[in-house]
Amino acid sequence: MNIHKDTMRKAFSLIEMMVVLGVVGLLLAFAAPNLFSLLTSSTLSGEGTVLRNQFTYAQQIAVSKSSDVEVRFFKYADESAAQLDERFRAYQLFQFDREGNMVPVSSFFRVKTPVAVHEDKTTLLNSGASSGNQNDRKYGFIAPYEGVADAPVGAGGAAVPTKYVAFRFRPDGSTDLPFRTSQNDTWYLTLVQGEGALEDSNPANYVCLQVNSYNGQVTEFRPQAASN
Repeated sequence: MNIHKDTMRKAFSLIEMMVVLGVVGLLLAFAAPNLFSLLTSSTLSGEGTVLRNQFTYAQQIAVSKSSDVEVRFFKYADESAAQLDERFRAYQLFQFDREGNMVPVSSFFRVKTPVAVHEDKTTLLNSGASSGNQNDRKYGFIAPYEGVADAPVGAGGAAVPTKYVAFRFRPDGSTDLPFRTSQNDTWYLTLVQGEGALEDSNPANYVCLQVNSYNGQVTEFRPQAASN
């Protein structure tokens, strides 16, 4: 009998359980926005790191194999995700094989949502950036340049002809991008958090990767670093 009474004293009543669940629900409601912001910010940071690593990897392959490595950014509409506007949504590395064919040397990397490429804040994907300068063409500098190649962006991952913009890392570690001295006219690519940020001329959160055309060095800029 005493054991039964002790057991009854230790049990929770229905009202107590409802109060606890209500408090937990209230705390989650307050924490959810900050948690979502933290997760999306982590995604942006991760995508910036992956892209920077691929730039470094492309340069390493070019140097170790004494052959150009081309970095292609594919532009397409993603109908499977109801994203019908054409944007740069993926990238992949390519290199010439022994038969002189351009073949992939990396996986096909898709930029994970809600991260997106901010084209207005990106010169690296502006295929007309160097076409008007005859001195660039005189020395063989034509990048960034446009092309079309099969990419797995069709229904069910089918390979379909897809537009891309590309540049190359060369065997000496440099790139085929024209050397530019203007601080406001360098080669860079900017990733932002969320499709809404694409309409913002000054996004609050971003990852900007700048590529030095002369030595291929990649420098990363973020708003937090800029404020320090």
